[in-house]
Amino acid sequence: MHELATLAAPAIDTPAIDTPFVETLPTMTYDVVRHRGHWKVLHIGKHSAPHPNQKAAIDSAMKIAMQYQASGRNVTVRLNRTDGRIFDLTI
Repeated sequence: MHELATLAAPAIDTPAIDTPFVETLPTMTYDVVRHRGHWKVLHIGKHSAPHPNQKAAIDSAMKIAMQYQASGRNVTVRLNRTDGRIFDLTI
């Protein structure tokens, strides 16, 4: 037991951090999708109310995205077409 007490634990050098830690918020993604015959906006696994057409759904997603972007959030708006192609609509 005495031998364990006399053994010194190795010193751990901690590097000095010159830059402050900045935590970034995750990117908010809004997907315009065709769901059950209607154009909707998909965000965090939930669909919005149906929109009358694709343009109305895009306009709705862009409006919400611009509000969050103005408050400093990272936002992405994507159009998920019925043919499988995805377009980034973020400004």
